[in-house]
Amino acid sequence: MSNSRKRAIALGAISVSTLLNSAGLSGVFAQLTANQVHQLQRYLDAAVIDPAVKSEANAVYQKGTKVYGNLVYTDPATQHRVDRVMRDYITIDEFDDTVRLDLAKLLDPKALKPTTDNPDEAAYLESVRKRLERTGVWLRVAPKPVKDTGDQSRWINDGKHFDVWLSLGPRGDKIPAKDGRIDREALLSTRVIGADYWTKVDKGPVQRALDTQVTMLRSQIEDGMALHAEMAKIRREAGRIVTGASDLLGGADFPSYDIWEGPNKLVIDAMRMMNAGSTWGAGNLLIVAAVSVRNAANLLNRYIDKTTTGAERSVKVLKVARTAGKVAEVGILVVSGVGIVAGGAGAAGGGAAAAADAEVDALAEKELAKYLARNPELEAELNSVKLVPGPKGTILGNVKGGHSAGFGQGWGKW
Repeated sequence: MSNSRKRAIALGAISVSTLLNSAGLSGVFAQLTANQVHQLQRYLDAAVIDPAVKSEANAVYQKGTKVYGNLVYTDPATQHRVDRVMRDYITIDEFDDTVRLDLAKLLDPKALKPTTDNPDEAAYLESVRKRLERTGVWLRVAPKPVKDTGDQSRWINDGKHFDVWLSLGPRGDKIPAKDGRIDREALLSTRVIGADYWTKVDKGPVQRALDTQVTMLRSQIEDGMALHAEMAKIRREAGRIVTGASDLLGGADFPSYDIWEGPNKLVIDAMRMMNAGSTWGAGNLLIVAAVSVRNAANLLNRYIDKTTTGAERSVKVLKVARTAGKVAEVGILVVSGVGIVAGGAGAAGGGAAAAADAEVDALAEKELAKYLARNPELEAELNSVKLVPGPKGTILGNVKGGHSAGFGQGWGKW
């Protein structure tokens, strides 16, 4: 044991092992190399030795220094004694209070594994892995202020009390790792990592796209229901005989108000899946909901078009259909990355619109089939939802009016 170590012990210096064990980081201490222990111990010893050395050197200097007015004289012998005393002074470099640890020994294997199917989460956690490898995890030590025994109103650094923690980089954010083990909770509790997770995952591109789809679909469902209710009121006020004759002459069937229940339920179910971390499943439900809203709006528009209720309401309900169709296109892009044909479902009219709708439906069915292949339990949920059929030639399009989503039994007529 060196003289400086003996002196530090005599002055009450804390040892590295005692410091880490008392902080619950015994596992970290076991990972330190001999050189790292020596570096940190030297830093801790300096906290008690250096003040004592400076005090002793100052006493020697004061004793051997004479003041004659403006003239201060220190004899050479005194300066030599001061120099000898200062040889025990431990010079500390800027980063002697920290050492880099072995990340592989600290990181929980599950810490960077995604807990959802959101691709943004997987991408972000991979970036965190690279950041940890690049920046490193460091053990840091810093003086801990205590109350001055001579004056309880003052806080001082006595050289015997220290804080110790893990940090992201030698001067980065604190990693609140229990027992020195870096698990998922510790990573997300690290300020910069947790904040970036919220920005890039919780509010990332996929989640924002889903939130936007939910908002738009709920708005279009409300608009469609309002128009539907307006049409029902017109029919009631016109009287059964007049509306019956108008419907008969125009070949129109007034659709049931229930056409909005199916897509509304799907949107609610999608929100539940989003909260549970299933963005893929939520995305597919929103696609089906969007297609169903579009079909419901088109069904209502066909009734309006075959009666004498005016073009203004037709324009409004077609806007619902076009918007819902666009939501379906965006939804397909979000879950698959597959683009939609130029023009899309919202830009075309007449037969071209039906063809575009059919193409959107075909892509929707393809993505839904992929999801159901891995998550067949969603099929029962879809079977319980009554949807309006789309263009012929697609699975959704082949569902008869009032039937389920095409996976189970029919639900009668609209």
